[in-house]
Amino acid sequence: MSKALAWIRKSKGDESDVGLEEQRELVPALANKVADKVDVLDLGVHTGFSTMTRDDPAGLLDQNESVQKSVDELKDGVYTHLVALDDRRVCRDEYFSVIQYAAEQGDAEIVYVADVNEDDLTFDLKRRIERDTKEEEIEKSRRAIERRKEHGYDHGRPRFGMTYDSEGHYQVPGEQFETVLEIFQLDSDGKSRREIADAVGRPTSTVQNVLKRREWYVERAEISREGSAKHLN
Repeated sequence: MSKALAWIRKSKGDESDVGLEEQRELVPALANKVADKVDVLDLGVHTGFSTMTRDDPAGLLDQNESVQKSVDELKDGVYTHLVALDDRRVCRDEYFSVIQYAAEQGDAEIVYVADVNEDDLTFDLKRRIERDTKEEEIEKSRRAIERRKEHGYDHGRPRFGMTYDSEGHYQVPGEQFETVLEIFQLDSDGKSRREIADAVGRPTSTVQNVLKRREWYVERAEISREGSAKHLN
């Protein structure tokens, strides 16, 4: 039985990207035409860049657990097809070659809704222009992060179990913070990382990241309780 992976992603603030709703209609529709069964990897609004070209420690494509799992499954031959709107919706930098190689290893055919009919030179030129545009957006984001650092504020996506305070300055306990406390308790009880992951229903990588930042979590919980950032100094 043939099985397709429908890959959906849109870059934040990029008007040239086809909207998510349109992708969510077009990509699975094509996937259902080429395969008997379809799995959907819907990344929503997500960067198309990876650690191969970026130093940002959070939120990159190859750090997304769903992407990692899908690439491994492509390599293992789980899918006969990888379907996307076009290659740029899959990835915007050299990590695309990793995904492409995984598909080749697993003998999966890559199919696009918008087939690329350009010669290699035109195709490469378009990719470079788009990359330059994204570089400008990234530079603006970098400057904003530097300003936050100067003020001692947190930056980046909230870590597991956390959210930003009402002023958007510091990460404080969120809806899933109880799971963070449960992870700490299970670790104190001598449970292994795998046992903790099974108990809380989270990936082992999430458990490891939480335990590695135990002091950080405790500090942010104090900030939330006292309503000030004095413990950061």
